[in-house]
Amino acid sequence: MRRSLSRRRLLAASVPGLLAGCLVESGDGGDGVAEPDAGADGGESESDAETGTDEGTDSDGSTADRSEPDREGTDQVDDDSVPDAVGPDGSGLVVANAEVLDVADEGYETTVDARLTVENRGRFTYGTVEFRADAYATRPNSAERDSAGFAYDTERFPSGNRFGDGVRRFDVSITFRSRETDVPADVDWYEVDAAVRRAEPV
Repeated sequence: MRRSLSRRRLLAASVPGLLAGCLVESGDGGDGVAEPDAGADGGESESDAETGTDEGTDSDGSTADRSEPDREGTDQVDDDSVPDAVGPDGSGLVVANAEVLDVADEGYETTVDARLTVENRGRFTYGTVEFRADAYATRPNSAERDSAGFAYDTERFPSGNRFGDGVRRFDVSITFRSRETDVPADVDWYEVDAAVRRAEPV
């Protein structure tokens, strides 16, 4: 007949079971503690992300605000820049009148002298202006006219006498072969038209 287990042996056998239960409970408790830490870290990251987004937006806005005046300044520089030369349409120079002063028949050649009245209605001041003047043979009380000849005239304006705002008058001479026309050498039988070909601002 087997003897009953002693009290000491029963206690020794039950200790490992109790220790195992403690280890299980300790592991469950550790998981519970770790979760709040992870949540706290996640909250701080989200806050930092929001702060960075706001700062980036403000930075972009500031750059946009600063770039607008810069663009306006660039446009202003372009508007105020002075080109080397301008054509007839962009010069602002207008030949308001071309008056025939004299017609001289020299046998082989005929010369028509005229005076041009030119207005500067543009925004530039000029140092050089080139004109083309055309002479036409006409008939009194008639709209018909025949081209007789043309000439180029270049006017230069030194420092202190630049062609700015206002009106200037220039004399031009147009010489052509007399056989080109069959009208008398008289101011009433000739007309002159003129236009700006090129102008150099300063």
